[in-house]
Amino acid sequence: MTATTRWTSRAPKLGFVGYFDGVRGVGVAMVLIGHALFEYLESWVTIVDSFFVLSGFLIVTLLLQESRSTGTINLRKFFIRRGVRLLPSVWLFVSVWLVIGVIGELLDIEGIKLSEIAKDALAAVTYVYHVFFPNGLYMIHPDTQDQRTMWHLWTLSVEEHFYFVIPGLVLLCLRRNWIKVLGGAMALGFVGIGIARLLAYTGPAMAESTPSGIRLAFLQRPDALMLGVFLAILNAHLTEERVQQLRKPIMWAGYAGFALWIVILNLSSGIMEKVGLPYFKYLPDTPAAATHEAMSGHWYWFRFGHTLGAIGFAAMTFALLRFPGWWLDRFFCWSPFRWLGRMSYSLYVWHALPYVILLALTDGDDATPTMKLVRTPIVIASAFLFAVPVYYKVELKVMGMKLRFASEKETLDLRTGKMVETPGQDPES
Repeated sequence: MTATTRWTSRAPKLGFVGYFDGVRGVGVAMVLIGHALFEYLESWVTIVDSFFVLSGFLIVTLLLQESRSTGTINLRKFFIRRGVRLLPSVWLFVSVWLVIGVIGELLDIEGIKLSEIAKDALAAVTYVYHVFFPNGLYMIHPDTQDQRTMWHLWTLSVEEHFYFVIPGLVLLCLRRNWIKVLGGAMALGFVGIGIARLLAYTGPAMAESTPSGIRLAFLQRPDALMLGVFLAILNAHLTEERVQQLRKPIMWAGYAGFALWIVILNLSSGIMEKVGLPYFKYLPDTPAAATHEAMSGHWYWFRFGHTLGAIGFAAMTFALLRFPGWWLDRFFCWSPFRWLGRMSYSLYVWHALPYVILLALTDGDDATPTMKLVRTPIVIASAFLFAVPVYYKVELKVMGMKLRFASEKETLDLRTGKMVETPGQDPES
């Protein structure tokens, strides 16, 4: 394909978008509260779908933007940037858990097994956690799930696989002029997985002998990442003039998406159940109830919640991105939310450490409702005690290092929220 016919993105260049930080802040706050009071707020799990949509959108948008400004996508620099950004905090987190495991073995502390921590650590640092210890494991192998200490890292594993596959695929499709085909394939993948879940399939194969990573594959929500990719490609095809012509339907879709997102977030809420409002159980609790036949006869939330939550969030996000300034944008751009958003990766990675320990010391899921309410602010505060030092002493330093591997002449400095000059594309790289 010649330089004169090569397709390029028509979307405005992304700079600092306060909404992105703000929605991450709201999301990580929901994670902290939801993991402390899970039985009351189960459908808050759709915040993971939201993060995946946002991740798919941002990564592909930035790749298309890089291709427009430099003529190509530098995969080497992309992987270095991802590694510098993501690995230090996780490796430190895993190392601390390994030290705890060694101490637990030496002191013979009940419930701390170095062998199980080592399994988690290996799965985490090789980014296959969602393959061996996937989300939803508790319903088919509860004894295995009970021994997990890094249960939340399945999400990072899913994203890492996305990072390995999508950049090269985007580059190939740009070179072959297949970018619309890629967008269509992502849309079909999203719809297909959504239909499969609607029909009570948690994965492509449901036999009891099927490995858990395959049997529960659709609960890992790769479709939300696909929707994010589709949204990025759609956005890249719309000029500012065309978006202005479509302002009214886009805004209506944004409001409807926000309403749908809020509803889905609360349809599997134990609080709603207690006051008699509509309620759908998230997943079955036992292996016997987790067969396809058993789930087909029950309207579990997972059958529709992940799909509709992702759609609502995508519609809301697109409207907020192209038409900033409306009241919802101002809500998400509240400075405490944006500060939480900048801290979100550290909080997400590190909150599980004090949560596992403190919840275990206070009777875990068997605690009384009063105890659960009392301990919630304590465990949330403990998450900040771990995450804040890591953010300021580790993450901020690696964010500065990341700028050295930028592929464009100007890029966003995540430490300040400002566009800065960077080394940019190296002709020999």
